Amino acid sequence: MAVLTGLVLEANAAENSVSSEEKLRQFMTQVQPKPTTDQVGSQAVRDAATAAPARLQERTELLKTGETALVNLQPDAALRAFERAALILHAADTEMALVRAYMQGGEYRRALAFGAHTAGAHLDVVGGSALYAWLLHVGGQATIAQRLLTDAQARLPGNPLVEIVQQQLLLGAPQARGSLLALPTRLAPYGESRGLPSTARAIGTGLLLHSGKQALVPLQLLSDLPLSGGLWLRNGLGHLTKARVTKRITQIGVALLQLETALATPDDLWTAPSAAFPGSVGYAVGYAAAADATPAWPVLRTGFLGGVQVDDRSGQTERLLGIDMPKGLTGGPVFNAGGHLVGLALPGKAGTPYQLILTSQLPSDLKQSLWPLPPPRAEQRASVDRIYESSLRACLQLIAVKPLRIKSGSTRPD
Repeated sequence: MAVLTGLVLEANAAENSVSSEEKLRQFMTQVQPKPTTDQVGSQAVRDAATAAPARLQERTELLKTGETALVNLQPDAALRAFERAALILHAADTEMALVRAYMQGGEYRRALAFGAHTAGAHLDVVGGSALYAWLLHVGGQATIAQRLLTDAQARLPGNPLVEIVQQQLLLGAPQARGSLLALPTRLAPYGESRGLPSTARAIGTGLLLHSGKQALVPLQLLSDLPLSGGLWLRNGLGHLTKARVTKRITQIGVALLQLETALATPDDLWTAPSAAFPGSVGYAVGYAAAADATPAWPVLRTGFLGGVQVDDRSGQTERLLGIDMPKGLTGGPVFNAGGHLVGLALPGKAGTPYQLILTSQLPSDLKQSLWPLPPPRAEQRASVDRIYESSLRACLQLIAVKPLRIKSGSTRPD
C-alpha cells in the first residue's frame, strides 16, 4: 500500500511536466498486475479508507467535471479530469469513464486496450466486463465478447447487468436503453439532439463522403417518410447535423444528401482501386434501426463478400453482400481486407437479404466525391480495430420522423 501511495504522489508531482499519454502509461504500469477478485475488492476498499476525505471529495468533483465534458462532447477535457481522478484512487468507475472518453473522441483502439485492462483488473465490478464485451461486439468480435460475458456470469451468477448485456448482444444489433445507459458503465456515446423532434428515430445507416458535407443513404429508407419530415445524420462521436435529399439515383437505389453542417472525416480512409472479388474478406458497418433517436456506436460485421445472383423472373442481376447482417444494419460502408471502401450494403432484391453496391456502380460525378485511392505503398491488410475506428466518423446514423410499425409479437421496429 505504501508503495502504491508513493507512486501516486510521484505521479501528482509530475503531473504538469509530462504529457497526458505519458501519465496514462505510468498509471497503467502501476496497476498492471491482475489480482484475484477478493484481492481487487479489498484493495480498493483499503485505498478508499486510507485516502484523505478531501482527496476523495476532489475525486468525486473530477468525475462530475469529466462526465459534464463528455455530455458536451468535449472528450479531451473529460480525459484530463478522469486522469486526475485516476491518480487519486485506482477504481473501476474512473477507468470505465476513461474508456468512454476514448470512445467519445473516436479512439476505439485505445478504448479497447484500456477496456481490457479494466475488465481484468476489476473482476469484482461487472460493469468493466460489460463495457469491454460491448466494445468487442460492436467492433466485430462477437464470439470473444460472449466468452467474456460467460466468464462474468460464472463469477457473479444471476447478475442482472450481465444477463441484459448478453441478451442484447445475441440480437446482433444491440441497443443500449434503460439501465444500460446508467453510469458508470453507459454502453453508448453521448450525442447532440438539438432540433430533433420527440418522434424522431434512427431508421438506418449512411456513408459520409470525402468532403464531410455529403452522404449516401439507401433510397428505400426514404420511401415512406412524411413530406414534412426532416432528416438528420449523426456520427459515432455524437455530432449531429440536419440533411436534405439532393439527388435520387433510382437505378442503384441510393440517395445523395447534403449536410447542413460538415462532419469530421477520418484521415486514413481510402477507396479500393479495384472491385472486391467474391469470397474475399469483407467488413460491413451499420447502425441499428430503433424506436427512438438515442446515440449509438455502429456495429461492424465480418465475413466473405458474395457473388453475383440472377433473378430468374426479371433477369436482373445483383451482387450479394455475403456478410451476415442483423436486421436494421443497412446502408453502411463495406470495406475490404485492406480497410479500403468497396461499396455500400443495401436491402436486397428478389428475397435476398442484402446486396453490395460497388463504388464502380456510382455515377461519375459521385465517384469524384468518394475517398481518394490509396497511396502506392498502402498496407495490404488493415486491422479490424482500425477499420472500426475510421467508421466512427465515416458511418452515419440516419434519423428521421417516421411512422413506427411494430410487427405482431415483436418488440423490434420494422
